[in-house]
Amino acid sequence: MKHLFSLLAAAMLVSAAWAQTTVTLTVDMTNEMVSMDGVHVAGNFQGWDPAATPMTDNGDGTWSYTFTSDTAASYQYKFVNGNAWGTDEGVPGACAVDGNRGITVDGMMGDVSAEACFGNCAACGMTTVRFRVDMANEEVSPFGVHVAGSFNAWSFDGLELLDDDGDMVYEVIHSWDAGTDTSIVYKFVNGNSTADLLESVEGDCSDPAEPQFGNRYLALDASDIVVSANESGSPYCFNSCGSCVAPLAVTFTVDMTVVASVSENGVHIAGSFQGWNPGGTPLTDNGDGTWSVTVEMEPGTYEFKFINSNDWDGNEENMEGTGCNAGGNRIASFDADNSTYTACFNTCPGESCVPDPDPADVTFRVNTANQELMDGDTLFVWGSFTGWQGGAIAMTDADADGIWEHTETISGGANVDYKYSIGHPNSEGMIEEDGVFILDGDTTNFEAAGCGAGNGFGGFNRRHVRSGLAEVLDVVCFNECSDCEGSDASVYDATVTFGLFPNPASDRVVLTGAQGNADVFVLDVQGREVMSLNNAALNGRFELNVAGLEAGAYTVVIRQGLKHGAQRILVQ
Repeated sequence: MKHLFSLLAAAMLVSAAWAQTTVTLTVDMTNEMVSMDGVHVAGNFQGWDPAATPMTDNGDGTWSYTFTSDTAASYQYKFVNGNAWGTDEGVPGACAVDGNRGITVDGMMGDVSAEACFGNCAACGMTTVRFRVDMANEEVSPFGVHVAGSFNAWSFDGLELLDDDGDMVYEVIHSWDAGTDTSIVYKFVNGNSTADLLESVEGDCSDPAEPQFGNRYLALDASDIVVSANESGSPYCFNSCGSCVAPLAVTFTVDMTVVASVSENGVHIAGSFQGWNPGGTPLTDNGDGTWSVTVEMEPGTYEFKFINSNDWDGNEENMEGTGCNAGGNRIASFDADNSTYTACFNTCPGESCVPDPDPADVTFRVNTANQELMDGDTLFVWGSFTGWQGGAIAMTDADADGIWEHTETISGGANVDYKYSIGHPNSEGMIEEDGVFILDGDTTNFEAAGCGAGNGFGGFNRRHVRSGLAEVLDVVCFNECSDCEGSDASVYDATVTFGLFPNPASDRVVLTGAQGNADVFVLDVQGREVMSLNNAALNGRFELNVAGLEAGAYTVVIRQGLKHGAQRILVQ
């Protein structure tokens, strides 16, 4: 199964080994009421920040954003009608890549562009079909696998399906103006001509008007369609109306008696088996505080979450522990002997249900004594209780002592994950982005230092466990676990800006833009130092050998006196 790309994937920058590619992303908003906050794009090329990358209004109902890539890369992204998660589009399964849009750049192809209607696969009014066929029982022709039908004038070599991940399921996404057509007929071809093996199907997927020809039939009852053999989404087996693998009926049950109240939008489950759509799979109220749904899926291992509503606006589970947790998601394997999953909301299966604490006030306090604030700068707090960045809350420093405070009434689960930011609640300001800092001369992080937890994407958030009573949190230094005064903490202004490429990297990474001599560190996701170079001469371009690092996520830190900068990188 495919998995969500980590939010850790950073913007990919310049590499002289490849020709520069200009990537332009355009969204048609003519069918939408555009937000007063404008239209944004978020993706793995900019850190998945829904507020950081505004698009330009072209004056014709479309909005565009352009960036450059000098390395071969597969980008994922979504359009946002506003500047916060919850206002992002739902990408149809017909064109979704792990629930997101996708575009591939080979680094040598010149300008690349992609345009689509908001929430649709292609231009407004177009029909998109994701053709899929499982070739597991066939010897695939050296001429490839194709699809031919009434939609492409029965061209047997014009539309090739590919198996990019080696799972024997061949796919192609095709868009066209279907006009007044309400259906199509087609065949999958093991080859590229009428001389090759053509399907001749019988059953409920065949053309009812002319069954003697053995053509497949597809009703065009939506603008974006995924060709599937059953409700579980399994592809058709070649020359069959069924799937190659018998689907498994898996029943998920969640006990919601532990939450203060169930959302008026009900309870949902989202996961890798359904494209991470938070509103796509509702559960049914069993009348005893539990909610259930039965989903058909192929046997395998899946990641998922229960959601007390139908969106990602802070309503999903926020779990701890390792018994059922994979980067903040539940993880479980299902087969014929294991086809049920029962747990309390926010708790692993088999563990006692723990009710949510009562709603109560929490006072957040952060010290900026070691930060240089500009005139007009404000501190923000944001996290699981705000829907993250789009709901950031401004703090105040009424007595001008450098300690900023805000009191917020918080309900829901005991675990409250959060961060502080300076200046603006997105990349225009300074964010406690990684939760990685220097303490007593050593590199550590929020989790290792005892004030936070991993975010599932290689970084760290602060974490407070609510008691259900009014609480005033200890004062902490910005990007530290303890107060600035009387501690051995050294807080570094994040003022060293630099780029790095390629990203992901396999053997080397080039740091660009930073001048002079500096100490360079590479930290793993636990904040442990895995590489260090002292007094390195950067000179605007410095090559770092990462061939000896294991595949995974890392943070590259440059330190020059009391200044530092950090960039995240994936090593393959």
